[in-house]
Amino acid sequence: MFTSPLLGVRNLRVAFGPSKRSLEALKGLSFDLLEGEVLGIVGESGSGKSTLALALMGLLPPEAQISGEVLWEGQPFSARLRGRAMAMVFQEPATALHPLFRCGQQVEEAVRWHHRLGTQQARRHVWSLLERVQLTEPERIYRAYPHELSGGQRQRVLLAIALAGHPRLLIADEPTTALDTVTQQGILNLLQELRRQEQLSVLFISHDLSVIARIADRVLVLHQGEAVETGNAQRLLQQPAHPYTRGLLACRPSIQQRLERLPSLQEVLRAADAYRPPPPVRAEEVARRRRRLYAQTPLVHLRQAGVRYSVRRYFWSAAHQEVVALADIGLEVFPGEIFGLVGESGSGKSTLGRVIAGLQKPTVGEVHYRSVLLNAMPPEIRRQMRREVQMVFQDPYRSLNPRMTVGEALREPMYVYRLHATERQRQRAVAELLERVGLSAGVAQRYPHELSGGQRQRVCLARALSVQPRLLVCDEITSALDVSVQADILNLLLDLQRDFGLTYVFISHDLSLIYQLCDRAMVLRQGGIEAVGTPEQLLANPPTPYVRRLVEAIGG
Repeated sequence: MFTSPLLGVRNLRVAFGPSKRSLEALKGLSFDLLEGEVLGIVGESGSGKSTLALALMGLLPPEAQISGEVLWEGQPFSARLRGRAMAMVFQEPATALHPLFRCGQQVEEAVRWHHRLGTQQARRHVWSLLERVQLTEPERIYRAYPHELSGGQRQRVLLAIALAGHPRLLIADEPTTALDTVTQQGILNLLQELRRQEQLSVLFISHDLSVIARIADRVLVLHQGEAVETGNAQRLLQQPAHPYTRGLLACRPSIQQRLERLPSLQEVLRAADAYRPPPPVRAEEVARRRRRLYAQTPLVHLRQAGVRYSVRRYFWSAAHQEVVALADIGLEVFPGEIFGLVGESGSGKSTLGRVIAGLQKPTVGEVHYRSVLLNAMPPEIRRQMRREVQMVFQDPYRSLNPRMTVGEALREPMYVYRLHATERQRQRAVAELLERVGLSAGVAQRYPHELSGGQRQRVCLARALSVQPRLLVCDEITSALDVSVQADILNLLLDLQRDFGLTYVFISHDLSLIYQLCDRAMVLRQGGIEAVGTPEQLLANPPTPYVRRLVEAIGG
């Protein structure tokens, strides 16, 4: 099927910083990408994946020290090929697209850059590109601003921009990260379709081997700037040779078997060939736990709760339309339970999470906490409820004040709720919290930008725990993290529940996470309840076509 190499990389090295103390992001990387092939590049954050993409596109900063050779069809690569023969789709469409220009204008800019066309010809070409990336309303998309589109639609607009120059090689840098599983599968199907239609070669970058497996012909595994393993995608998934590859596979939650704990990458690397996965959860233990949970009085009870709000039809228009974010929601969450909320983007999961946390009032219906109606709570009881119910948000970087150290961020809630009598006691409590979430006490002196994504999420968990809550609402807290970091965070949640008797409402778009963690789950669709049951019931016998679609979209 594949013939000669289209792209060749030989001994590529990239370093940053002064020469004597430089940090090598890529360490002598060499590989070939064949004509018509999809080559998957997989690794954790910091492995050098995005540095490789930016180096190929000539987008590294001037201070980067680059050596090695890039070949195009066996000849030295020319900078004029970038954007034409080779194009790139960036990881985060919300930041890659200009917020002040309509999406159509941004695609048209790329079209005019590559082709000498008049205004009407360029516009027709833009509509054609939008249709090729399966945007069914090209005229509406043309007029829309990026914030008016969903994540999947924005990603398709970026693909249209990349295709404007009719490239032969498409570099896709984490194009499905943080998208829900159904939208993610749609993007993968689109890339496969474009590959066939446009005879594209694709360099597909991801931190998730299960995503890579659905699209790649070959896989190259990067670790700390070096290629540790490469080979046929299916062979590498079924018989990984390197411990690092085995670790990445072991960390991915599975729907085949529920484990007591998810394996951690470090455990696999330390044990190497002697590694054995954690034991599965015994069915009788699960049944006994659930009988005990559901014999209690509910901690949270919603009755026919709904949220509606009014928005302008257009930015410049006075006319409004009503949007139903939630409709007729009834649920009970019991003390000590892990209750899952699952669904696509826009299904109402985060809105329901905010209602449960008391951060958003329902426009209709009732919310009861510890058998007391939220709207009828006296101020002192409401204040106690605010302390006992905490929410951990999806983006840890935006959740933390960039001007406050970690220690200051953890002490702030203690001041608000008057916990601990003296500053010394509060500092000691901060050190204990950081240790409890797997961080050293020295992290208290650091700022959020000095921490990795996983460390920042641990800080957010520590901040929520600083007020001694009973219920944590976790809103997609692992969606943008590496699978290895994701496994560590999920194991930490289980440890914290065991130690503090916490109750969780765990929001996710991924049923495999829900299966591994939750006692029960509710599937939401367009603001309404689609299904409720144990994860085992939902996976083994999906009650509706929509739930079946969610199950089929899981990659493992």
